[in-house]
Amino acid sequence: MGIRTRLEEAFDYEIVDEFLDHFETIINTMEPAIIALEKEQGNLDRIHELFRMFHNIKSASTFLNIEQLCFLMEFVEDRLEPLRQNPHRLSERVIDWLLLISDQLRLWYVQIQNDSELGKINPKILDVAEREEL
Repeated sequence: MGIRTRLEEAFDYEIVDEFLDHFETIINTMEPAIIALEKEQGNLDRIHELFRMFHNIKSASTFLNIEQLCFLMEFVEDRLEPLRQNPHRLSERVIDWLLLISDQLRLWYVQIQNDSELGKINPKILDVAEREEL
């Protein structure tokens, strides 16, 4: 029994299906938004757009008790907050970090769809954010 089965046992199938549809939409728009952000250095609207994506995933994962996903989204929100205050701090390092997060979310989406367990968080996501101020 994987994570999807557990979700469908704990919640109405339609809620789980809606979460997966929304999650897929977000991850499909996230990478292009990150790449656009790289081209539009300091664009506060893009930073807010990405922050909303992470916040929406956090809210849904909190409701569904997907602790690992919720933890990562809280971690990301905390690290992105300074960029919301000063968008000119955006660097190539931050873009690369955001792309790692996008890849992690895509992997987890596939794992949920395949009813397997969520893999561990890529340690580079945590290491980069802890070692360097984003």
